This record gives sequence, C-alpha cells and structure tokens, in this order.
Amino acid sequence: MTVSMNANEAIRWIHSRRYTGHKNGLENTRALLAALGEPERAFRSLHIAGTNGKGSTAAMCAACLQKSGYVTGLYTSPYLENYRERIRVNGQCIPEAALLRGVREIMAACAALERTGVSPTTFEIGTALAFWYFREAGVQVAVVECGLGGRLDCTNVITPIVSMIAAIGMDHMAQLGDTIEDIAREKAGIIKPGVPAVVMRQSEDILNIFREKGEITVAEAPEPVEITPYGSRFRLPFGEFSIRLPGRHQMRNASLALYGLRASGLTLKNLEAGLREAEWPGRLEWLGDTLLDGAHNPQGARTLREYLEEHFPGAGMTLITGMMRDKQVEACASILAPLFPRVVATRVSEPRAAEPERVAAAYAAFGCETRTAESVEEALAAVPGPRVVAGSLYLVGAARALLKGESVWNFTTSRCS
Repeated sequence: MTVSMNANEAIRWIHSRRYTGHKNGLENTRALLAALGEPERAFRSLHIAGTNGKGSTAAMCAACLQKSGYVTGLYTSPYLENYRERIRVNGQCIPEAALLRGVREIMAACAALERTGVSPTTFEIGTALAFWYFREAGVQVAVVECGLGGRLDCTNVITPIVSMIAAIGMDHMAQLGDTIEDIAREKAGIIKPGVPAVVMRQSEDILNIFREKGEITVAEAPEPVEITPYGSRFRLPFGEFSIRLPGRHQMRNASLALYGLRASGLTLKNLEAGLREAEWPGRLEWLGDTLLDGAHNPQGARTLREYLEEHFPGAGMTLITGMMRDKQVEACASILAPLFPRVVATRVSEPRAAEPERVAAAYAAFGCETRTAESVEEALAAVPGPRVVAGSLYLVGAARALLKGESVWNFTTSRCS
C-alpha cells in the first residue's frame, strides 16, 4: 500500500483511525511527535481556542503574519471540501506529494508505537502531519487552532508565543461539560505559565475563570466605523482596520487577532493590509444567490440571525439545513425558524449526521413549511435562490463544492464523488 498509495487512500487511512486507541490526554500525541523527531519545536506558534470564532481569528492572524514577511503555517479543522485545506503554508494547502510523504512516515511511526501499546487516532495523526509539514516547509510561525476544548486537545502539546481564546458558548458538552463555566475551564487549559494570554471580551464570570489560570489581556471591543453585508471597518486604540469577513462578530474576532499578534513579541508590519486580505470560506460567504454559513450551535445560529436581520430583514429566504445528531438541533431551530418560512432538511454525508426528519420536525414545530431531501445536491436542485445553507460545516463544504462544480468528499465512504 505504501508504494502505490494515492492522496485519497492516505486520507482514508487517516479517517480510519478515528477511534483507534482513543484516550483522554496528550500521551499519544507526544509519543507520535517524538517518533517524528519533535517537529513542533522547529517553529514558533500561536495557539487559539474558543467555541466560535477561533478559525476566523486564526485565518486573520495567518494573513497578517504572511503580510509581515513570515513563512506562515495554518492548522485548522474541520475542512470544507478537501482534507488538505487543514494544513496550509502561506495560504497554500499541503501538496499531495508532501501529504503522501508525511503519511508514510507517520504510518511507520504508528506501526512501531503500536508495538508498545500506543495507537494514535485521526486528529492526533492530523496534528502530527501538520507539524511535520511545517518543519519540512521551513515555517517560521504557525497559527494552530484547537480542535476541541483546549486542556486535553492534542494541539496543546505546543508551547506557543501567545495563547488566544475566542468566544465561549455551549457546544461539545459531552466532552467538555454541561455548563458554560465547565467549557470555559477546558478552553482555559491552553493558558500556560510564562506565555502571554489574550482573550476576547466576554462576561466577567468567564474572564475570571481565565484569570484563575494566569494573567490575561482582554481584547477590547472594536468601535464600528462602517458595516456592510460584505465586510466592515472599525477602530481600536491603536488604529483603524478593514475586514472582508461579514458580520459584526468578525470585528470582535479581528480585535482578538490584533491584540494577540501585538502580544506575541513578533516584528509586525502591514497589519491593516494583512487583515483586509484575510479570507475564511463557509462563514457568511455569498456564492451567487446562496449564503453559506457553518452555524452549528446556538451561538452560531444567533450570529447568523443577527446578520440576516441587520442586512436582509424580511427577505423570506429558504433555509437548507442539516446537522450532526449530537448538536442542539431544536435550540438552533428556535433561533432561526422566525427568519425562514420554508426549510429543506437534508442529510449530511458524515456518520454522526442527524436524520433529516428530526431536523425538519424541529423547524415544523415553529411553524415553518418543511420538506426533506436525501442529499445536498437534491436540496440545492429543489430550492431556487436566494437561499441560506447552514447547520454544519460538512454541509456547507458539500454545498460549496457543488456550487463551484467540484467533486464532493463523502465522509461516510471516505472518497470523492
């Protein structure tokens, strides 16, 4: 297999490790990285946690670092259309040839580790692959997004030059706890002694939980100067900035990015230009007459609702939605239903997908006219624009690929179709 393996087979192998040897802790990741020669020590890093906004913040940090002249790595999850999106250097996805080399090395390392009882899982392998490639590519600074939580997230093996925490909300409760305070404590696990910590302005109760871990800097709320459906301009104590990422929340994410960069100790330049060029697909992204948004929890649903109410009040668009069965389907429906007279519930091609009938029933309970579709392609064909696709980044990724005329990755079969 290692001789003839192609990129799809390599990615399929990574996905096949989803539950192999899972344990709460960082031991697997440390062992795998040690077997690869500790690639995480080859570059400086920024570490970002949070419930919502950490990916956007990471993308803005990476754009600013690249504009400042650094060879910049970016590691995020999940991906929209192709696994290689998760690992980028200077905005470019890891090449297939590099992915294959890295996976072959990791497969050999895993085989040796398994003889000692260590069996790394999908996300641990993906993280190791990112750090391996960053070393190979000569990355100077990497922006690393936590996958889930913080304290026990496998990215937490790094010692960054700054730790950053975005907005905290209710998500992943089975893993992180049933209260906002429990979730905040897990996210605060990335705060380390001697490392500057910058956090988004939020409730004092949450900020005090962060303070229990160490000294923090709070990124102040920006002062809006201009807000449009396609971006905004805002003011902070140290300058005026523009972003092309829509939504008021993105100004707060940008503030966190800028405060974090300023705390990093790095030599920075062209920040305004870097921030203006930042992109983060699938988050309030318009493709023609279709709005794509990865809102998959109540906090994200409220953000989507606020954006639509501010810029497109009474538009009466149709919602195409699909969610994971472990998400708060009914809570999201209660927030979004008043905006959408018609809802099409579809199946996301991921093993954890909720049944379309459950999603449709959640919206029907609030008076929406609903129907189901067995695939994203069927849903898009049935609903003319303007329309909104939201509920899952997996759903948004599939819709985005179809709208662009590209192949869709099927998470159930682990292949493109």
